[in-house]
Amino acid sequence: MSKLPKIALIGNPNAGKSSLFNSLTGLNQKTGNFPGVTMDKHTGIWELEPNSKVEVLDLPGIYSIYPKSIDEELVINILGNPAHPDYPDMAIVVADASNLKRNLLLFSQVRDLGIPTVLALNMVDVAESQGYVINSIKLARELSIEVAEINAKKGIGVNGLRLAVEKTLKNRYASNDALPMPVGEDLLADITAQFGDADPYRSLLWLMEHDRMKMFSDEQRMGFDRLQEKHRFDAKSYKTSETVKRYEALSEIVERCVINLNRQWDAPPVKTMTDRLDKFFLHPVGGYLIFLGILFLMFQAVFTWAAYPMDAIDGGVAQLNDYLKGILPPSALTGLLTDGLIAGIGGVLIFVPQIAFLFFFISMLEETGYMSRVMFIMDKLMRRFGLNGKSVVPLMSGVACAVPAIMSTRSIGS
Repeated sequence: MSKLPKIALIGNPNAGKSSLFNSLTGLNQKTGNFPGVTMDKHTGIWELEPNSKVEVLDLPGIYSIYPKSIDEELVINILGNPAHPDYPDMAIVVADASNLKRNLLLFSQVRDLGIPTVLALNMVDVAESQGYVINSIKLARELSIEVAEINAKKGIGVNGLRLAVEKTLKNRYASNDALPMPVGEDLLADITAQFGDADPYRSLLWLMEHDRMKMFSDEQRMGFDRLQEKHRFDAKSYKTSETVKRYEALSEIVERCVINLNRQWDAPPVKTMTDRLDKFFLHPVGGYLIFLGILFLMFQAVFTWAAYPMDAIDGGVAQLNDYLKGILPPSALTGLLTDGLIAGIGGVLIFVPQIAFLFFFISMLEETGYMSRVMFIMDKLMRRFGLNGKSVVPLMSGVACAVPAIMSTRSIGS
């Protein structure tokens, strides 16, 4: 059986990767309107043609190839290691068209790793509603790659994406080195000599992120440290310089490929309903009051409203026990059935209403986009305790069950 080509879905958090993954594979991975929904890789099969299938990997969202959390490290350990079993044959970078320049930063880094790449422009309708029109044909020429406009949530544009993927898999476009990477050739030569990779950008990734990459032994990590000292290489300064230079180059590309109708008509930026609501939700004082009100409503539902179905479940289990004890002869087996099995199941079922109420409210907050705003306003407060705004989700979900809350802490940067 031949090995299926692997395609990695990569993009910023909340760019629509999981929605696109569900549309391509027919699966139902969790999606949400806040960062950190995908914390592990998910795999599915996409049938390009009746006799042509590919394996699709939905990877956690990242803003750049320099990770700040455990789930982001997973992405770099795959993309930075050609020997990894999940190393992709090509990548689809899902970009939020309403924030194109920021999303193109990640695209340019992935492309410079030497991975054949297709750019999927998601939420083009949102960008147009804000007064921005993207010339995707011109953008494709500027970036020398295939570009497809999609609506991941509605499954629109999948056919165009399929054609772009087939063309890229066939031609295997090489990395574009147009974006600047200021670094000494002697440093690259030393990395290549010691670690055997001729790709310059991947070599630099190894040098800067070797402590986070599982492919290296402790001895190899020490070797990278010695190289940094020998060449006086400051990884933090390089990352900053690289990001600035990439944004400078990308700004020129975006300027040529995106038409700003607001500027052409000398009109103020379009104010959407979301912008108007954000004045209240993100208010320095009112935002906290609204959040406290929502928390009060949630806990009122969890601990007060849920009491009625909980009492009904408790009473139903008790009546079932009494009924069975009345018709069954007294024995150890009867006691095991009534006081053991049924009572145990009832002890679990009684908490279902509380969990259902809590996750209903959390789902509502996620889908409306309010959760991402909570992360923003709570970030300053959480930092006083050594945390950040992303800690809000584990704290809230931990009210019902600590297990998913602990798992979701992987999305929190250190």
